[in-house]
Amino acid sequence: MRVSPPAKIWLALGASLAVSGGFAIVISLRDGGLTMWAGVGLVAAGSVALRIGLSKSGEGVEALKRPLAGPSTRAAVEPELLRPAPRRVRMTARGKTVVASWMLAVAAFAGFANEHYSRLQAPHSKQRLEREGLDAMATVHSLQARELENGRTLYFVGYSFATHDGSPVRISRSISERVYNRLSEQATTRVVYMPSNPDNHYLPEITSPASTRFVFFIGGLLLAAAGFSEAQRRLHRRLVATGSAVAGLTADVRRRGGVRSFVVNYEVAGEIRSVRARERNRNLRSGQPATVLYDPSASGRAVIYRLALYRAQA
Repeated sequence: MRVSPPAKIWLALGASLAVSGGFAIVISLRDGGLTMWAGVGLVAAGSVALRIGLSKSGEGVEALKRPLAGPSTRAAVEPELLRPAPRRVRMTARGKTVVASWMLAVAAFAGFANEHYSRLQAPHSKQRLEREGLDAMATVHSLQARELENGRTLYFVGYSFATHDGSPVRISRSISERVYNRLSEQATTRVVYMPSNPDNHYLPEITSPASTRFVFFIGGLLLAAAGFSEAQRRLHRRLVATGSAVAGLTADVRRRGGVRSFVVNYEVAGEIRSVRARERNRNLRSGQPATVLYDPSASGRAVIYRLALYRAQA
């Protein structure tokens, strides 16, 4: 497929912005801040540019929309799709794997978030402390829970340590209930402090390795991706249950690593339409038949039947 120069420019711009944004996010994972949000903005701008480039490159799809080899007859589709809608459906093994993977991802994030909020928050100067700080051992000497008149309870921990020159440092700070429950009096823990200012320190063993901003960022990405995946699952189920089936032909099969990207052209009411997809299929060739399920009321809603997360029951 030939891609127009404007499409190439948009695609190159989008890829550059997305890669730059991803790099900015990676280097700012520990401390967050403006660099992380700038990276998110670059990724978003890159996604928009890529979308524009793909839409412009779609003009070249017209070259792929050659007449199909013979009319798309009902006999060319799978027998179970000849049943009148609504059809009974069942989830495929691939669909179950996708759902199980998302459940595991959500469970892993829940565990990660729970562990984060069970620890102290890292100070903004954590990176500098790791580079220039000195180690000492701190001892917890007090744990207090103060109940307020409004029923709220505040939790405090007191600990002390000695600097490299023997100077004592005594600290009392407020903590969350979860951190309070993890501590015990007379417990010892490692502390990293700045020699010039021992008040600037942190406790690595009970401090979260990630920032709260990072936790919210990952949670937002996971929520958005899970929402998109759920929308795809619902679409596949609806199309398999009530969509119209038509036979199509594959075209423009290209290898991208171990994956084949391709287009399936199909005809509806004399109009040639296309749906793009990717598949791990070494034997996939242009001209092979492929059943497409589409929504007659919305031409953009279509799925290749063999790649759907559901199957119609015979």
